[in-house]
Amino acid sequence: MKNAWLLVPALVAAGLWLGVRQLTVRAAADITVIPAATVVALPAYAEGSGSYSYVGSTACKKCHIKEHKSWAASKMGKAFETLKPGQAQEIRERFHVDVNKDYTRDPACLKCHTTGYGKPGGYVLPPEGDAKAAREAAKMEGVGCESCHGPASEYIKVFEEITKSKRKYKLEELTKVGLIVLDETTCKGCHNTESPTHDASKPFEFAHMVEEGVHERVPLKDRED
Repeated sequence: MKNAWLLVPALVAAGLWLGVRQLTVRAAADITVIPAATVVALPAYAEGSGSYSYVGSTACKKCHIKEHKSWAASKMGKAFETLKPGQAQEIRERFHVDVNKDYTRDPACLKCHTTGYGKPGGYVLPPEGDAKAAREAAKMEGVGCESCHGPASEYIKVFEEITKSKRKYKLEELTKVGLIVLDETTCKGCHNTESPTHDASKPFEFAHMVEEGVHERVPLKDRED
């Protein structure tokens, strides 16, 4: 285009506005929380950083079998199912959410009911009728391991080396390459006022949920700290 360069300032300004808006939304999300219900967590700040990408919960299963099994049966593991028509009827009716509507293609819902939505390696909405793409997308459905612990493309390599060498390790080795230590802020990425099932009278209880609402907690025998 002859005068394409004239568009640059406008594009830059738009990019800066979107960045500021995103930060504002995230800051607001950290103020209020919701109870464990239909909507569960893809944390705003755990959606990926640097060159890290998502690999899926199946990759974690190799070393964390018990945790993976209990997670798969939890509300977190089944979070995507609640978006399907007729699911989570009681909670939908309580909060006046259409019981018969299919929310599995709604971006506002997918960000908290899938793993890594819109991020490298994360959930990709499959084209309608594309069975192969749907199978791939299914691997990232639900609130997976990386929703709480960060994209694993690099720290999973460290875990594999640790397992192979049978050595001791420190948490710092993993946090340096993308592992996120779960805390209340992580959960508030989705348990906040943006949720259609937000109930201000029942604050989100992190201490309770981390013990009973996520997965079985197995002692890490090789960790030194």
